[in-house]
Order: sequence, then C-alpha cells, then structure tokens
Amino acid sequence: MNKGMQWSAALLAAGILLGGSGLTGGTSAYADTTTTNVMKQSVQQPAVVLKYKGETLPQQGKIVNGNTMIPVTVLRDALGLPLSYTPSTKTYSVGSGSMKLNLETSQYGVSTNLNGYYIYSNSSKYEAKNLDGHLYVPFKLLNDYLGYQGAYSPSLKSLEISKRVMNDISISSVTLNKTNKNASIQIQYPQISGLTDKAQQAMNAVFKKKSEEFATESEKQSKIRDGSVEKHKYDFSQDFVVTFNREGVLSVVIDQSSYTGGAHGSTAREGLTFSLKSGKQLELGDLLKATPNYKQKLGNMLKERTKKESFADVSAGLNTKPDFYVKEGGIAIFYQQYEIAPYAAGLPTFEFNFSELLPKGINPFSSIK
Repeated sequence: MNKGMQWSAALLAAGILLGGSGLTGGTSAYADTTTTNVMKQSVQQPAVVLKYKGETLPQQGKIVNGNTMIPVTVLRDALGLPLSYTPSTKTYSVGSGSMKLNLETSQYGVSTNLNGYYIYSNSSKYEAKNLDGHLYVPFKLLNDYLGYQGAYSPSLKSLEISKRVMNDISISSVTLNKTNKNASIQIQYPQISGLTDKAQQAMNAVFKKKSEEFATESEKQSKIRDGSVEKHKYDFSQDFVVTFNREGVLSVVIDQSSYTGGAHGSTAREGLTFSLKSGKQLELGDLLKATPNYKQKLGNMLKERTKKESFADVSAGLNTKPDFYVKEGGIAIFYQQYEIAPYAAGLPTFEFNFSELLPKGINPFSSIK
C-alpha cells in the first residue's frame, strides 16, 4: 500500500474527502443546497496540471475566482507534509510547527488558520474550499506562508511547484496561560533557535517581553470585571504568524485580541522584522535605503490606495513610525482598527512589491547586518 492510500480510521470516518484522484467514498459534510450548487459550479472551473520536482502529479488543481486551488492530498502525497484529523473539531491539520495549517470544516465552509493564527483578507485569496466534496487550498497560501513557490504556464495550464530556500532556523511556539476566574488569557509567542546565542537571545527577549506585558495588562483588566453583573468572562488572546523567513531576515506578525464586553472585541497588531545576523529589529528604512525618498514615494502611493478604498474614512499616508511586515516579494503596510476606517474594515492592509519601491535589480536584504 503506497503512502497516499494509508488512511487512518479518523480520516475515513471524517466523511469529507480530501481531494485528488482515487479518494472516494463517504458523505460530504457540506451536503446542503447552497454548497451543492457551489460544487456543481466548480465542475466548470478549468483544471490545472500540477508538477513537483519535474514530475506531473496525478492530482489536478482548479482555477476558482482567479485563484489556483490545490488538493490537500498534494500537500500530503507530493510535498510530504504530515496530515492528521481531529474528529471533535472536524479539523484537518497539514504540516507542523509554526507552519501547521489547520482546516476546520463546518456547514458554513472551511476556516483556515496557521498554528492558531487566523488569516483574514478582503478577498478570498487565502480561503480554502470544498469543491465537489474535496478539500482544496489556494496556492497563494502555500506561496505566502508555507515556503513554496510556483511557475505557471498559461499555454500549458500547468503549475510547477518547488520549495523555497528558507532560513536554517527552528521556530517553536511558547504558550503563556494566565487564565483566572474573571478571564481567559491564552498567549502564544515564537521562540527562535539555531542561531548564534546573541542573535536569538535578542529576538526571543523581544517576543517574551511583549507577551508578558500583554499578560500583565490582561490580568489588570480582568480584576475590574464585576462577576455579579457581567455574565461572561473576559477573553484575551495572542497569536502569531511568520510572514517571511528567508535571506537572513525573519518577519513575524503578532495579534493581541481583547474582549471585555459589548458588541465586539478589539485587536492590536504588530509587525516585527529582524536581521538573523545580529538579532537587530529592522525598520522600514533598513529595507528601502536604496530609495532615499522612500517615505515620500510610499506615502503618496498609500494616499492613492486608501482614497480608492471605499471603507477608508481618510486618504492616509505613511505614519511617522509605520506598522509593516515583510512578505514574499515585498512589504505590507497596515493600520490599526479605527485608525483610518470603521471597525468593519478590520486592520486595513496594503501590499507593495519591492519592484515598485526600489531601483531595478536591488536586493533589499543584501546590505542587512
């Protein structure tokens, strides 16, 4: 029996299929009228030939709303990522560590998170889908967060998938639990190993300090809760996601969420980018130094972009100390809740390619110390 057919009892009992050829049987968890219509429509979507390490894979991808969707079985069978299933939450987990992709299925769709961090977008570019009773994930998710890249051939309708060269480090997750009678306080933060002591100690100290400060503030807030009046406990959580881990640079996004009653909670986001050589925290100017007027240039670009967005209350430029993180091929500038838009807009984020910001041929990481 080959690796692709080694199904655990839990996977067989799950009922939902993982996608790809030869994996049939069971009843889809999405057998409602709405989803049935969606699945019928998905049959009409063009197929994409998938290749890995020069070989054509038996599974095919699909193009849905401009996104190339990859069967989850490709991640298991071709890319070799471990796959497990948790029946109690109806969640499929692919990969491990800080790049563990969790796909929680329900009648409403598929909720996607990376090691507990939920990735939201104004578009559906990161949205996993159940197509014809099979689970698919967008290639954009693999490209931006799981360390893979792809070369697409429009004429052949094929996608050649390959693995990126990543930094040779380990990223583990540390849990800080400060839950008490008034509040649930669950905090996760990254811990780096595999570097020189000086560099990793500097980075780990930053992660730990910020997490402990959030825990202390959360405990302080929980003490003012009046349990005799307020029925529900307060809720505080911190999660993180790695957005870039290559070329001697590490970029991490940390979300700190709080709910102390009312219609909704709030989330504060912070982007932290480091040089792995020194452990120094990098600023935007360290990456865009080849463009002396980058502040003015990026500010103008932001004003144009925010003005076009219907949710923005103002035409926003570049803050004195902008919130940002590094992504594959560029940077993302983001604003906090309510900073430029109403709550429903979340944390407005605008992505820019390095090719838009730097002179041609310049590598933004080559001079990082």
